[in-house]
Amino acid sequence: MHKYYGLRNDDLLTDDHPERLHAANNAFVEPRRLNPLLRGIVFLAIFFVAMVVIAMVLMGTYAAATGASVGALSQQDVHSPMTLLEMLSEMIAAIVGYVVVVRFMERRRHPLELRASRWHGLFVGFAIGLAAIAVCLAVLFITGNYRVIGFNAHYNPWIDILAMGVCAGVAEEIIMRGMLLRLFEEWLGSWGAVVVSALVFGLMHVANQDGTMWGGVAIAIEDGILAAALYFVTRSLWVCIGEHIMWNIAEGPIFGSIVSGNGKQDSWLIPQWSGSDIMTGGKFGLEASVVPVVLMGVAGVALLIYAQRKELLARPSWVRKRKLSQER
Repeated sequence: MHKYYGLRNDDLLTDDHPERLHAANNAFVEPRRLNPLLRGIVFLAIFFVAMVVIAMVLMGTYAAATGASVGALSQQDVHSPMTLLEMLSEMIAAIVGYVVVVRFMERRRHPLELRASRWHGLFVGFAIGLAAIAVCLAVLFITGNYRVIGFNAHYNPWIDILAMGVCAGVAEEIIMRGMLLRLFEEWLGSWGAVVVSALVFGLMHVANQDGTMWGGVAIAIEDGILAAALYFVTRSLWVCIGEHIMWNIAEGPIFGSIVSGNGKQDSWLIPQWSGSDIMTGGKFGLEASVVPVVLMGVAGVALLIYAQRKELLARPSWVRKRKLSQER
């Protein structure tokens, strides 16, 4: 066993991770069900089908209860109850897809990265997410780009907290770190998985209401890298989910920034933004500011270097194959 809890010595993956490569009869044997591409395809198929079905049920139920048509509801803005139903559908679908792959293809009953006994990692993630946003806004306050000019006591935050916080945090972390990062780590190793997952994570946000290519690149650097690094150091989705949830809640409902280009954001604190878009993030919000790109990007890379020095990062599959061949 590796000196750090939960890692194997031979490939530096978690001790409950499926072992794809076995040397036998002068060949490497890989059970078909453990092929990363197949697992990824199965997850995506289940995710999209489940999301459509669940969304139809939830929206139909809500439309019937309110007396409105589904077509009319679909025209509401991103901070409406309809968005909450859509995000809830995405979260449930992601959980269903993850459970099917992990339980029936990987045959893991209690996956280490999301083991119930490790739920307290949520609070570690909450602290990291809140601290990250607070530090970035402190820098913008010092440079005169951000001020708090009041408090909105009438703001009802629950739709935003549940939709962009809880539902988005759980769904996106299961998809990006629980599936994409893990599967690419098996093939490309940890460093390759960081690059792929961060880019995909950033590009996901380009299609948002006021999404931009720069906004997508910024998210890839500041949180795509940081979230991957947190996962590799802790091997806990709980920490990543907590960081993602609190990042979004602190950024939007608490401090008043637009979140990922999703339009005007109400908040408890009434902000005043001034200066160039490169500092404030413009219509995309704080995530497109150069401040979190630099600060969180540096923090993420530093954490990855720490993980590398502590031998917490997995090697690419071809390196592991070569090692197996040499040991035979």
